[in-house]
Amino acid sequence: MDFFEFGAKWLRADFHLHTKADKEFQYSGVENDFVKDYISALVVKEIHVGVIANHNKFDSDEFKALSKAARAENICLLPGVELSVGDGTNGVHTIIVFSNEWLVGDNYIGRFLDQAFVNTPQEQYENGNANTQ
Repeated sequence: MDFFEFGAKWLRADFHLHTKADKEFQYSGVENDFVKDYISALVVKEIHVGVIANHNKFDSDEFKALSKAARAENICLLPGVELSVGDGTNGVHTIIVFSNEWLVGDNYIGRFLDQAFVNTPQEQYENGNANTQ
């Protein structure tokens, strides 16, 4: 199937998707059905482009499983992070979208987060929504 067979096409997108890797995401279904259920929800909402942007973390294995299932439904998922930046009273949450090339070889997204939170333990910034400076 040629997705753009007749040229440009309007697509519904969501650049702020969370998954069960994020402590604020709730999933009560069967563990083995998570990927299928997640992609089915995107299909129902007619989302064709999405960014997995969990708070201060990136689960490469989870992303790859979701991305593979999404491609089968003509959905493009991009890797991302919702980065908590220390500014103002409560900080600012910034969505960062990475190229898929960051997933080849080393975990470059993980290395990016380690550098962004260089003096903060991983457990704290992944689960406590600490702000980077």
